[in-house]
Amino acid sequence: MRYLLLLLGVLVMAGCATNSAFIYKPAVPVTEGLKLPISLAVLPFMDGTEDFTKRGSIFNPESLYYNLAKANIGGQVTSLTPDLWAKAFADDMASSGDFRSVRFVYGQSELSDEDFYIEGTLKKATVTASWALPNEFALSLQALQRADKRLIWEKDVMYSGKNTPAMYDGCGATSIQCMQDRNHADVNRVMRGLFAEARADLMRTLAPRYGKKTGTNASSAGAPHTPQPQETVDEEIERILKGQ
Repeated sequence: MRYLLLLLGVLVMAGCATNSAFIYKPAVPVTEGLKLPISLAVLPFMDGTEDFTKRGSIFNPESLYYNLAKANIGGQVTSLTPDLWAKAFADDMASSGDFRSVRFVYGQSELSDEDFYIEGTLKKATVTASWALPNEFALSLQALQRADKRLIWEKDVMYSGKNTPAMYDGCGATSIQCMQDRNHADVNRVMRGLFAEARADLMRTLAPRYGKKTGTNASSAGAPHTPQPQETVDEEIERILKGQ
């Protein structure tokens, strides 16, 4: 199974019916974490990715790239549009328990009593068809004070990492749904890591305003991009699939 996407394409063309709809699953909140007494809103993100949907050919996987911000991969995963990223970020922030409230809104006209609102640009959402090349995701975020639209925080977060055959161990050569589930779980892991880094930095910026101190154990926002050392990739994927 050298090239996963090529295999998936063959299985889909063979008529395998599967569910490829991607759903973001927020991380489990840390019950004793730091909580800031503020309300936040997240607006739809802008699309700053390159202007392509697919490059290369399935007959040459080393050259095949997909821009998930603009297109899906048939039979594997639906597109990760900028709006999906914004809604997922809002869900993740709300689930963290680090703030009084967080919600997604479609425009500034929907803002009400929020203290701050967050805007963002999806800079990259590229996946490849080769084990040798990395998948790359990048977000540029900023928070503004609702009262006067003053910029109070900016942060760029990015991820670059290669898929490995081990991620699909146990799925079997024809279990396309299993492969999809593992792939979706890994995308969830990556998004969680990006959101965690952004949330940690935002809290470090805002905490002093409210007499709070951040530290290594102050918030769930300090989670790294990758699973904790004591947890294997398979364990992380299984936990995400179970919605934990």
